[in-house]
Amino acid sequence: MNYFPILDSKRSNNTDCRFFGMAFLYNIEGKIKGKTSCAKFYLRSMLKPVQASILPDDAIKKYGFSDEELAIMQASHAGEKVHTNLVKSILNKINRTENELLCPVIPPLNTKEHQNYSKIHNNCSGKHALMLTLCDYFGYETSNYNDFNHPLQKMIKEKVLYYAKTNDFIISKDGCTLPIMGLKIDDIAKLFLNYYADKNNSRLISAYKNNPYIIGGSDNFSYRTDTKIMKLSENLYSKVGAGGFIYVYNKEKKEILIVKMAQDNNPQREIVTLEILYNLGWLKDRFYDNKIYTEDNLPIGQYFLNEWEN
Repeated sequence: MNYFPILDSKRSNNTDCRFFGMAFLYNIEGKIKGKTSCAKFYLRSMLKPVQASILPDDAIKKYGFSDEELAIMQASHAGEKVHTNLVKSILNKINRTENELLCPVIPPLNTKEHQNYSKIHNNCSGKHALMLTLCDYFGYETSNYNDFNHPLQKMIKEKVLYYAKTNDFIISKDGCTLPIMGLKIDDIAKLFLNYYADKNNSRLISAYKNNPYIIGGSDNFSYRTDTKIMKLSENLYSKVGAGGFIYVYNKEKKEILIVKMAQDNNPQREIVTLEILYNLGWLKDRFYDNKIYTEDNLPIGQYFLNEWEN
């Protein structure tokens, strides 16, 4: 898999924990920095903007979707009221019910607002509302829109392979039950660089960027990583994915940073990403606390990013 020790936590100058991952920087011409990896990785929730790109402009006009509703379709949201109200609004506009969503009932990422929760609190409910919208618009069966051979999923696969310029992929199911594709890192970079270069996606991209809180929100501790990064810079577009994935696209430079941790080390993934963004000059400060504290809030150590190898 070519993971290397990307981040260490040290207490009293002694390495206490080591976190493994990979980091890559690309432009449209290819890799700028990062070790080569021939392995394929499932895109998970990073793929949501591309999945949304099969939504026709005529469908947006037909249902009268707002930019906020287009944003929630691409989001890994925290399940706050601002998020669930938008999912409900989409369902109302397409005359569908929450029971038709095929995402499981799981606790929201922000549990502070809720004692009871349902399918709309799933962090992928916006994407599933998108799927119901597409089925309604195209006249597809809705009870099995998560099947590999459903015409909707075939459309998504074609769009992914078109942007990634490859036929070399693997496929499985994501946690929310939808099919998910896996690609080599080089092809993942091409996928998103071509997605952002496609002017047909300008409405979706604008809706995404202008609504950073809808894209993530706040979990039980702080801003979600996507929300934080996009609030920090007008040029950066961020999308996390389960399995330790995140990409950050720089609109001004037309470059993309891809970070893949070996596990779901979400706090460490954020530290790695923010540190690299600072080193690249994409952010003016680190915007994270790299200190490690005792339970009574005394600093006892620090996180250190290891050399980002070529």
